[in-house]
Amino acid sequence: MHISGKLITSVAAMAAVVFAAALPANAQMTLDELVNKAGEEGKVDMNTSTTRYAATAAPGLSKAISEKFGIDLEIEFVNSSPVPVIAGQVIEEHKAGIKPSFDVFPLPLSFTKRIGEAGAIQKVDWTGIGVAPDLIDPNGNAVWIHTIARAVVYNSNIVTGEDIPTKLDDLLDPKWKGKIAGPGFGDAYGMISVPVLGEEKGKEWVKALYEDQDLAVIRSMTDVPNRVANGEFAIGMGVPANYSGLVTKGAPIANAPLEKVGGQPYYMFVLENAAHPNAGALLAYFFCCTEEGRQAQLKHMGAAMFDVEGSEHNAVGGGDRGQVPTPEWQLNDQGRVAREMDALIGR
Repeated sequence: MHISGKLITSVAAMAAVVFAAALPANAQMTLDELVNKAGEEGKVDMNTSTTRYAATAAPGLSKAISEKFGIDLEIEFVNSSPVPVIAGQVIEEHKAGIKPSFDVFPLPLSFTKRIGEAGAIQKVDWTGIGVAPDLIDPNGNAVWIHTIARAVVYNSNIVTGEDIPTKLDDLLDPKWKGKIAGPGFGDAYGMISVPVLGEEKGKEWVKALYEDQDLAVIRSMTDVPNRVANGEFAIGMGVPANYSGLVTKGAPIANAPLEKVGGQPYYMFVLENAAHPNAGALLAYFFCCTEEGRQAQLKHMGAAMFDVEGSEHNAVGGGDRGQVPTPEWQLNDQGRVAREMDALIGR
């Protein structure tokens, strides 16, 4: 993953201004103090949107964080609606003074911006507890915990040898017309194409996929690899091949060895008036900033950064092949590009 020194400096400076101007004195604490307060709360509820994890996932994370910090901390997943729906509900409930039903929520920055502007995010002194500046969003609201590779996958029984794509433009070959599937929302296509091709070329690529290649738009992102694995389509995109355990189960699906692959960073924040704010902040720190947390995310949630060795994410985008846009672009431009991509795929 490539993050420029200029970007790190910019993020650090912006974060420092936010913390100095906005944080109340009682919000500042050391990591040891946060651990003690989290232990007193004893629980953290994390919204996972529509994603369902194995029954062992939450207990496994609880055990890992408890072993790391020497406290008893129960982690519970809250499953609910698609991300845009939940984000809207969080904002409306905050305006109405309704206490949130969960403590933390991992989201793309384009959504955290809306929630933060509504005043629904708890300010945390992330630098004070030891989070590196390049992992804090420019508004100081959230920390970067993992990246979803917006990968290209293929059915290994159908696509072989030199036909296996190595760059996004390979999908525009006429032989794949009617044989490509992708998710039903524009934001995914923005993060597949823009980090690799840039905005204008990315839009041209998506337009060609939809109009010339008869791209099949599938409502559920996770259903795309399923339909590639069963042979309905030769190629799909949006998530890595083993995102839903298909490779582990022996399905004929693999990740295309792309020269460059886009990634969607996910940031975690604590909701204003959350029942367990300190436990929520500690969970975010655990995920972003400890080796134990990085490994626990991978083991129990299948989530990781591109640089986590032994992960599918590293296999797909390691060695600087994984490309992510700057936090500023995510905050200020991702939503606009998502709407433009929606129009290009007929949504």
